[in-house]
Amino acid sequence: MKQTLRGRGLVPGQARGEALVSNRAFTFAHGVEPSTGKVTDVRSDIRGSNVRGRVLFYPFGKGSTTASSWFLETVREGNHPAAIVTEGVDLSAVIGSVMAKAVYGKGIPVVGGVPRDAYSKIAAGDRVEVDAGSGEVSFGR
Repeated sequence: MKQTLRGRGLVPGQARGEALVSNRAFTFAHGVEPSTGKVTDVRSDIRGSNVRGRVLFYPFGKGSTTASSWFLETVREGNHPAAIVTEGVDLSAVIGSVMAKAVYGKGIPVVGGVPRDAYSKIAAGDRVEVDAGSGEVSFGR
């Protein structure tokens, strides 16, 4: 059964992928290895997972403004998430996504405003569709 969450589209676009859900603050800076897409942050609850082609959920970003550069490097290497869904507005993800489109022609939609308590409805392996134009995030098995 498909369920739909609503947020606010921050970077337009549509994407599909398997869910990868973190319930902790997230950063690409020293948190994701750009050459592999593997989450390396020792404080992350999804450490060891890979963001490549996944719809990445996390409540909010953390760290420095260099996270957008790390995100962009992950895109350059082809190991970026299909889309990003957050509770707050992660400016590093927004900037990285906008730059990915401008520099590499790759659109990575970003949706904010999806409450973290909704993440518990999403199971590992759920297929997710993101429409950042409408802010809709649909998922199901």
